[in-house]
Amino acid sequence: MDLLHICLDAISDILNIGLAPIPALVNLGLPYSIFDLAGSLRLALVLRQLRDAERIKAQELQKKLEDEQKPVLRDIEEPYLVKDLITIFIVIYGGELVCSPWLQFTPSFLTMPAFPLLFMGAQVFINTLPYVPPMSIHTELPLSLFDAVTRAFLLTTGTPSFILNHVSPTISSSPWALTLSSLILANAGFFFVNLFQMLSPYGWHVKTPPEFLPGGWRTMDLWVAPLMTGLYALLTQAQTVWVPYHTYAVQRVGKSTIFGSIELLESTELSDNSTITRVTPSVQPMQRTDARSLCALVLATLFAYRAILNFGIDWGKSNGQTKSKKRVIRSKNDGKRLSKDHIKISYKS
Repeated sequence: MDLLHICLDAISDILNIGLAPIPALVNLGLPYSIFDLAGSLRLALVLRQLRDAERIKAQELQKKLEDEQKPVLRDIEEPYLVKDLITIFIVIYGGELVCSPWLQFTPSFLTMPAFPLLFMGAQVFINTLPYVPPMSIHTELPLSLFDAVTRAFLLTTGTPSFILNHVSPTISSSPWALTLSSLILANAGFFFVNLFQMLSPYGWHVKTPPEFLPGGWRTMDLWVAPLMTGLYALLTQAQTVWVPYHTYAVQRVGKSTIFGSIELLESTELSDNSTITRVTPSVQPMQRTDARSLCALVLATLFAYRAILNFGIDWGKSNGQTKSKKRVIRSKNDGKRLSKDHIKISYKS
């Protein structure tokens, strides 16, 4: 538990520092934090990497067809900045566009124009770079912690606020609305990008998203959204429906832990001119900052596992550097390794 406390405190400090607005930018009327700047660049980089990878595949296929003197069925479109700007806008605000009519809230890009401009500016900057490294274990594994921290903030503070602060008690107290809205808000943007093939070098066209193909349900980004939001709501008792489950789990442990503390509440009742004191245990929720940090820790583990699963952990191989094996010459008589002097003598003889 002490090690867990240290990890959660460290992640909480990272979140507090990263989410604090930068004073120099606030004075200019730009409420950006370090995570806002880094997150926008990270997303723009991922879209550039995916776009470049698809273009390389298309060019290799086109070259193969030309070498085999086969007709090229589709032409590769030239890159165009406007398409890239629309793509990153859909990724960010696609979920809000879907949920805003049903939850009756104004999309944030209409009230806070600084953030759409930030993400679009980041995409312009990334597109002007002459080269970006492709996705590999060298980029994805170190960035898994940053991705986990920013995603944890989105899934525990960003998306649940639309439900928990809703004016309708029916919606604000519904765990189904909480988890479903988290799923949609976090994934609808990339769903539309995949549906309309916005990253394809052949131009936009409709195609079945990979989430709806066989095995698509295993997409990690798809199911971690409701899972982390539900875990956060359970630990913090964000809705009354989660209280019995959290209480049962903590009472099964039998003592106060970082996941919840047990407090004894005394109540007095008058019966037949006598006072009866009753002591009932009450389970207090986990601190919100600790619960958010715990979700970030779980996400970091999952994202690191995904990076290793997708790219492997052979650093030399992923870099294109293969170590050459040394040739060992042994004696034919006893099998012992021969020294350089013996090799020279045998060669001369």
